[in-house]
Amino acid sequence: MSELTDRFDIRYDELTKETVYYTTHPTGVKIAICPKPELKSSYAVFGTKYGSIDNDFSIDGGEFLRVPDGLAHYLEHKLFENEDCEAFEKYSKIGACANAYTGFDKTCYLFSCTREFEQAFRILLDFVQNPFFTEESVRKEQGIIAQEIDMYRDNPGWHLFFNLMKSMYREHPIRNDIAGTAESIAQITPELLYQCYEAFYNPDNMVLSVAGNVDPLKVLEMCDELLLPKQRHEIVSRCPEDDGTVAQPYVECRFDVPMPLFQLGFKKKYRELTERERVLIGIVRSAVFGPVSDFYTRMMNKQLIGSDFAPGFTYLRGVFVSLFQGMSCSPEAIRDEIFEEIERVKRNGISPRVFECVRRSSYGGQILMYNNPDDIAENLLGDLMTGTDVFKGLKAASTVTVDEGNQVFSELFDISNSTLSVVRPCKEA
Repeated sequence: MSELTDRFDIRYDELTKETVYYTTHPTGVKIAICPKPELKSSYAVFGTKYGSIDNDFSIDGGEFLRVPDGLAHYLEHKLFENEDCEAFEKYSKIGACANAYTGFDKTCYLFSCTREFEQAFRILLDFVQNPFFTEESVRKEQGIIAQEIDMYRDNPGWHLFFNLMKSMYREHPIRNDIAGTAESIAQITPELLYQCYEAFYNPDNMVLSVAGNVDPLKVLEMCDELLLPKQRHEIVSRCPEDDGTVAQPYVECRFDVPMPLFQLGFKKKYRELTERERVLIGIVRSAVFGPVSDFYTRMMNKQLIGSDFAPGFTYLRGVFVSLFQGMSCSPEAIRDEIFEEIERVKRNGISPRVFECVRRSSYGGQILMYNNPDDIAENLLGDLMTGTDVFKGLKAASTVTVDEGNQVFSELFDISNSTLSVVRPCKEA
């Protein structure tokens, strides 16, 4: 036990009876481990705070470098290849499932397994830390990713979301597809890939989370063996200043869909949220507009929404948008109904009974998370990247009040600062 306490910041939660082991490795990588010996499976994710919006940055105080859109996603694809074998092939040989994803503000590499955890973990730390880019392999990947971009462009949901972001943000890179365009990825070279890798795949910028049937000390021993010390860099990634107002209130396009799709976004000027505010935002959205709300029932009875109607939230560096999405025969009508409900709730407040119902459900959902190593590891990854604490979020879900919820709701939705994005059928009846 002394070795554990020497090497980890150990946090135990009385509510869940769960323990998480935190440490910052000597290389700079932040690590979180949640052992679940009663489970058969394990899950690990190795991530960097580098996503599609990080396309204008400086290294160690130097001049800012503007790189082609889609480079972070391109780099994710290329890391799976090295000189001797693709990482996917190595994983398949030991029966582990591997994947990766690039978001607006992060890139993550992961695997899950029910056996051979040590081998799978070694593969993960090996290929992520050993880039191998050549002119030939980069050119080959351009065709593959160009096909992926075309696939996105055939998705009406893609147009719905990015039309909304372009109408809400005038310059922020959230306007741009994570994968870039065929034109932007054609500008990517091995030199650019190595330059961005050295900048953002720096241990100080990376996090590692593990959950499941693992021993924290053994995991840390492998980290000692496999994590590579590198020269540390100070990275400044900048986004254009935003005044907090939407660029335009309405946008639409035509697509081969059976019924109009819509997304309605409410923009706020970006600021840092507390963990308590994050929990409250999720609860008040569901309490006012979710399936248990009177609003949801009324709109279903009016046949203005379907079961796919959902409130959502997009929050990352420089972006703060509450949104609603779904299919509707009249997107303008459901927009107006949402506006009216917002004003009604601001006047009368959220139903205490419904708020309490949703709060309990939120709390129960967070408890259930600990049955799934995938959910545990991904939540811990988010905590490491944002500096939050999963246990504090759980405590907040058990103690927030409807008065706090009313305060958050009143600040969340500004009708005068909203945009409606619609995808209409090519031919409407």
